[in-house]
Amino acid sequence: MKEMLTWRQVLAQQWFLTRFCFKKAPGFMAFHLFESIKLQISIFFEFTWTVNYVLTVAEEGGDFKKILWCMGILMAAIAVSTVTFAIYKHYAFPRGKQVLYQALRMEIYKKAKEIDLSCYDDKDFYETFILATGETDRCMDRYLVFETSVLARLVGVTCSVLYCAYINPAALLVLIIILPLELLCVVQENKKTVAARMERVPHEQKREYGNRVFYLSDYAGELRLYPQMKDKCRTDYTEANDRIKSVNKKYGKQLFGYGLLHEVLLSRVVSEGGVWTVLLYQMLVLQAVTGAQLITSRNCVMRISANVKIIVDGLRSMAENAAYIYRIREFLQMESTIVSEKNEEVPQGSGGLSVEHVNFGYLADKQVLHDVTFAVEPKQKIALVGYNGSGKTTLVKLLLRLYDPLSGRICYHGKDIRDYRVMDYRRSIGSVFQDFKIYAATLKENVLMDVENGSREETYKVEKALYEAHFTLGDNRLSYQIETPLTTEFEKDGINLSGGEAQKVAIARTLYRTQDMIIMDEPSSALDPLAEYRLNQELNEIAKDKTVIFISHRLSTVRDADCIYMMEKGRIVEKGTHEGLIGINGKYATMWRIQAGLYADVGV
Repeated sequence: MKEMLTWRQVLAQQWFLTRFCFKKAPGFMAFHLFESIKLQISIFFEFTWTVNYVLTVAEEGGDFKKILWCMGILMAAIAVSTVTFAIYKHYAFPRGKQVLYQALRMEIYKKAKEIDLSCYDDKDFYETFILATGETDRCMDRYLVFETSVLARLVGVTCSVLYCAYINPAALLVLIIILPLELLCVVQENKKTVAARMERVPHEQKREYGNRVFYLSDYAGELRLYPQMKDKCRTDYTEANDRIKSVNKKYGKQLFGYGLLHEVLLSRVVSEGGVWTVLLYQMLVLQAVTGAQLITSRNCVMRISANVKIIVDGLRSMAENAAYIYRIREFLQMESTIVSEKNEEVPQGSGGLSVEHVNFGYLADKQVLHDVTFAVEPKQKIALVGYNGSGKTTLVKLLLRLYDPLSGRICYHGKDIRDYRVMDYRRSIGSVFQDFKIYAATLKENVLMDVENGSREETYKVEKALYEAHFTLGDNRLSYQIETPLTTEFEKDGINLSGGEAQKVAIARTLYRTQDMIIMDEPSSALDPLAEYRLNQELNEIAKDKTVIFISHRLSTVRDADCIYMMEKGRIVEKGTHEGLIGINGKYATMWRIQAGLYADVGV
C-alpha cells in the first residue's frame, strides 16, 4: 500500500491489534498497561509532587518530621513498585511478547495454508505476503511501545497539566503556543518516513533474495560451478542496495529539515527559553510565585514537553505501524475462491474421473490448456505424456483442485469436483509432484506429513511404505532408522538425501495412505533406469486395485498403461495404447523413436 492512511484508518488498525492482543493474552496486556501507567504516576509523585512538598515545607520552616514521613512513604512505595516492575520486566513481558508473536504468526500461517495457490502467481499478493510475515514481530513491538509511549504517558501528561494548572497556570502558556507547531512538523515528517519505507519495500525484497541465494545450501554448488551467475547475483544485490540508498537520499534531506526544525529550534530553543523567561519574570518582577513553585512549574512544563514529544513520536510510529498492520489485515482478509459449492462428502471406493472441455491459464489472456477432454475408468491406469511445457503438470494441479478451470469441468464419481469439500477431495487422491520437497524433520515425519501418534502400527506402515518405494532402511547413515533427521540445517546427526533417495521418500508418502486414486507426476525422474523399472513394476502391483494417472515425458514409465494421452501445447493430440500409438506413427511414435526405446529392454 503506497498511499498514506487517514487517521481514521490508522485508529482502525490500532483498534484491530488492541482487540487481537487482549483476546490472545488478556492477563499480560492488562499487566503491561498497568505497569506502564503505574510508572508514569510514580514519576509524577517522585519528581513533581514530592519535590514541591519538600521545598514548600523547607521554605515555610516546617517540621523536618513531615519531610521524613513523606520520604519514608515514598521509599516504601518505590520498593513495592520495583518488585512488581521486576516481575513484569524479567518474566511477564518476555513471555507475553512471545505469546503475541506466535499468535499473530499462526494467524498468518493459517491463512497462507488456506488461500488459493493462484495467489502466489500474483506479484501484489506476494509483496503483501512477504511484508506481512517480515513485519509481524516488529509490528507487535511497535504496538507494545505505543501503549507505553502514548497511552501511559498521556496519564503522566494529565497529572502534570492538572498540577501545573493548580500551582501556576501561566507556565502552560508557552506550551500552548509551541505544541501545535511541533505537531505540524511531526505530521509532515511522518508522511515522508512512511513514504520512504514503502518505496524501499520492493528493493528490500530483491536484496533479501540475494541474501538467500548466498546463504542457502541449495544454491552453493551451482554458484561455484557458474561464477558468472554468482557475479550476476552480486550485481543485482548491489543494485538493490544502491536503490535503497537512493530512496534514503531522496527523503533524507527533507527529514533532516523537519527534524532540525522540530528537535532543535522549537523543542530546545523556543520552548525551554520561553519557559525560563515566563517563570523568572513571575518570580523576580511580579513576585507571584515562590522558589518551590518556580522549580515545580519548570519540572511540570519540561516533563509535559518531554512526554508530549514521546507521545508525538509514538503517534508517528503508530501511523507507520498502521500501514504494516493494514497490509497484514489485507492478507488475513483474503478469501479463497477454491471452495466447495455443495459441501458434499467424497464417495468411498474407486470412481470414474472425467475431464470435460477444460480450458485454463495462469493469466486470463494466456491459456495453457485448450479444450482438454478425457475419461478415466475406475482402477484404470492411464498416462499423460508430452514434452516439457505441454501442460501435463498444470492439468495435474487442476485434477487435485489446486486451481479451477476457466471453463469446462472435472467430475469424480459422476459429480463436479467443485461440489465436494475441498480438503476431503484432495485427501482422497494420493499424489507425487516432480517438485516435491524434503523437510527439516525426521524420515518418519517426512513420510507421514502429519503429527505422529507414536503407535507401532504407524511405525510399521511407514517402514512398509518406504520398503515398497525401494528406500533402503539398512543404509549405515540412518543412525536412528526412521527417526533419523533429514537435512543438516538444524541437526548435526542429520543426513542429506540424494535426488533418487528423496524421490523414493516422496513416493512413500503416497503409498503410506490408502487413497483410491494416485496421481504421479514424473515419479521416477531422479532414478536410474534399473531402479525406475523395478519401481514401476512394484507400483503396478501395489496399485492394481487403484486408479492411477502417470505424468511423464519418459515413455518407458508409461508403456504398460491402459491408455496413453499425448499432449502438445496444452491440447490432447493423440490417445491409445503404447502399441496402438506406435502403429499410427504419429507424435507419440516420434517421441518414442527419439528416446530410442532406451528403457524397453532392461534386463532384470
